Amino acid sequence: MAKKQRRSRNPVAHHLFIHRGGVHEKSHSAKRQEDKRQLRKLVNKAGVGFSDPDALAA
Repeated sequence: MAKKQRRSRNPVAHHLFIHRGGVHEKSHSAKRQEDKRQLRKLVNKAGVGFSDPDALAA
């Protein structure tokens, strides 16, 4: 019984597999949420609440 001949792969498709990886970054929404959290922590640490508009203007 003869061996089956192996089919050659598409070189373009194989090339895409090589470049599939990359740097894992946070999404824009995750970065924005983190900035909001840090701002809230800073405001709470300073002792200024969001409920008092006169304190924010000072």
